[in-house]
Amino acid sequence: MSVVIALQILTALTYLAVPLVGHRHGAAAQRAAETEIRRQGRTPAVLAEHGLDFTASKASVAVSVMIAAGLAALAVLNLADQPLPTWILQPILLVAGGFITTSQVFVDRYVENALRRSDTATIDVKALMGAAKEVFPGWFRPLVIARFLLTTVGSLAILVSLAVS
Repeated sequence: MSVVIALQILTALTYLAVPLVGHRHGAAAQRAAETEIRRQGRTPAVLAEHGLDFTASKASVAVSVMIAAGLAALAVLNLADQPLPTWILQPILLVAGGFITTSQVFVDRYVENALRRSDTATIDVKALMGAAKEVFPGWFRPLVIARFLLTTVGSLAILVSLAVS
């Protein structure tokens, strides 16, 4: 049961850290992306037209905090030997959280696909994303990947651990 609790706490911490870093550095990343898009001869409005926003919205921060709180609550319930809520909620996190965190891990592909569907296919996505990512601390990308792995592989490990205990 300690593996389950540890994985839930670690996952909860990533759901707190990622949006907080995004909130702190997102506006600067947005400005960097807008500067790069101007350098490429486009207007920054093209980013908004394709839903490309590097800031962490209040809603996304709130959702992440709620997920973190839910995972912490599940860990406490597991500590009290009450695994039923984990059996119900962990698969939801695996599926829903897996989709969300996958899009964040593969954000370059998402942006490339979003831009390819319009007259903006000539935008240098690598330069655009590089400008935005440069603003974030170097450990941010590994944190995003860790959250993805904990959400998916970690959730599977939790369910397997519960099944065999």
